[in-house]
Amino acid sequence: MKQLFILVVSLAVSIQLFAQKEKFDLVTYTPPANWKKEAQQNVVSYTFMSKDKTTFCQLGVYRSTTSKGSIELDFESEWKDLVLKTYKVTTAPEGNEIVEADGWKVKSGASNFSFDGGTAMVLLTSMSGYNRVVSIIALTNSQDYLKDIDAFLSSIDLEKPAETPAPPVNNPGADNSIMGTWTATSSDNSNYRVKNGVMNYIMKQYTFNADGTYIFVSKAFDPLMNNIILGKENGSFQINGASITVSPKKSVLEAWSKKNGGDDFDKLLNSQPVALEKVTYQFRKHYFSGIQETDLVLQADKPTKRDGPFSRNDSYPNAWYYSPLSKSHPLIEYPGQAKSGTGGQVPVVAPAVTPAVAKADGFQYTTTNFDDGWTSTVQEDWVQVTKGAIKILVHYPNKKSDEYNSDVMAGLKNAWNVLVAPRYSSAANMVFKPVSSFETIDFAEADLTEMGTGKVVHVVFFKKNFSNGAGKYIEFITPDKATFEREFGVYSTESYADIWTKMANMAGYNKFAVAPSDLKGKWTNNFSGITQYVNAYTGFSAGMDTHSSAQVYNFGPGATYKWQLSVASGFVGNIKFQNVKSEGKFSNPSIWQVHFSDLEGKPKTYNVSFSCIKGARVLWIDGTAYGKDPS
Repeated sequence: MKQLFILVVSLAVSIQLFAQKEKFDLVTYTPPANWKKEAQQNVVSYTFMSKDKTTFCQLGVYRSTTSKGSIELDFESEWKDLVLKTYKVTTAPEGNEIVEADGWKVKSGASNFSFDGGTAMVLLTSMSGYNRVVSIIALTNSQDYLKDIDAFLSSIDLEKPAETPAPPVNNPGADNSIMGTWTATSSDNSNYRVKNGVMNYIMKQYTFNADGTYIFVSKAFDPLMNNIILGKENGSFQINGASITVSPKKSVLEAWSKKNGGDDFDKLLNSQPVALEKVTYQFRKHYFSGIQETDLVLQADKPTKRDGPFSRNDSYPNAWYYSPLSKSHPLIEYPGQAKSGTGGQVPVVAPAVTPAVAKADGFQYTTTNFDDGWTSTVQEDWVQVTKGAIKILVHYPNKKSDEYNSDVMAGLKNAWNVLVAPRYSSAANMVFKPVSSFETIDFAEADLTEMGTGKVVHVVFFKKNFSNGAGKYIEFITPDKATFEREFGVYSTESYADIWTKMANMAGYNKFAVAPSDLKGKWTNNFSGITQYVNAYTGFSAGMDTHSSAQVYNFGPGATYKWQLSVASGFVGNIKFQNVKSEGKFSNPSIWQVHFSDLEGKPKTYNVSFSCIKGARVLWIDGTAYGKDPS
């Protein structure tokens, strides 16, 4: 890079059309498409490498920290911590004028540094306001990526931190406040690793049990190492006010070979004892409103061998931050365990929900074990999805509950009475609070008593009414409200809040594998639409354009198939008809794929799955839905 590039940062307040926003801490942004994402506790990064590995660009969004009092002091501190400690920068940063927007002050600065025998640029953008500072780092060794950096920074929206954080903010000394499993992840983002796309990680995990025992597990994976390192420790803990003393009884470090060279345990190579380290921590739970997450904070006088270096977050000095279990913070997988994303060998305080016995419906696969730990089973009136103490019912379409009602509140209460109320005997703390927007959100919650078990549970009833009519009523059943909020987030009146996306995504767990025998018979898909044209001057009709299509798969004996697509389109009075056919042999490379020997003159492999409705299934072939013809 011959000369230094400086970006003047602007805060965008509009959402880009057709771009999928993501959120980390206080920052909402549009990530670059097809870049490699890596999420850690304190930073989310996106990396792109050219095919010949000569140029690269990396963007990192860092978790907010406490402001030093001004944008000048914040930028100076962030430059020292995020830039000078990592990169060989020899010149002071060249920056732009401070920009102010919506209570935030923004300062950016850049400098060159030596990288792999050449020159690269590091750009720091710090945003200070409301006693917090947010920083973004951009690294590149080519001018070609400047437009990507500019687009990323221009997509940023900043959230004002809550003035009164939601509880629990700080509850040191509660004997049961730390029970459960807590995780943390870190990795090395050195110049070499960034350039070569070689990313490692270290995961750490505490489980504190109600009987005063604990388990600590750590896992270190590095593509540059031949082995995976697994640490296992158990012992007892004692709480005294706001302090917790951890007393290990046994601690070992194991080296495992890699199965097929990847991130999977193969064979135990050796095991060695680790010196026992009794440590007393100060502890508390802190709620981060930006990411809607309550972390366990452990503080000590100096770093420990068990926890490693202190976390980079100055909310509390000399501290480590451990996150509760979630999709982003899964359990560590143990050797010999199927990849489920939930572990299972570490005890969890909350009792797990036992998945229901799947309903036999004539198809081979009635249960799906997803990689992220959720398990789906086919039921009579819904698909039941479970993980840990959480049970979710993805309700099938129902004429009584789905009928249109112009009164949003009346429609929500009707659906509740049809789908939820009949299965519970009493209710407390009931609220109905839908969110009105372009795509209205139905939301209701209550503490209910289950008729079958007599157990009191917290129930959340939800539906996002997508403009294309794809929304599903989903019922979330948890031991308490806190369990629900830890997994999905806190209720928001904003229709675009993350909680609604997380909840709506659960409808996607109505998904089941396909066996060759399941395909037998005829599957059809039909589409039609019209466009009416009107003369802008006279108001009279200027014609009508129509389109309709029908697609049919007919699976026969001996793994044979016949496929046909018929299309009629054009202006009324001049409609053109087209028809195409193929036939041949089909096979299933996997339970999620189907291969056709000939479609329009060439072989094709499509992704395939089933979703369930009451009394039937819908076949999805590469994202297109087909219903089975009963004939």
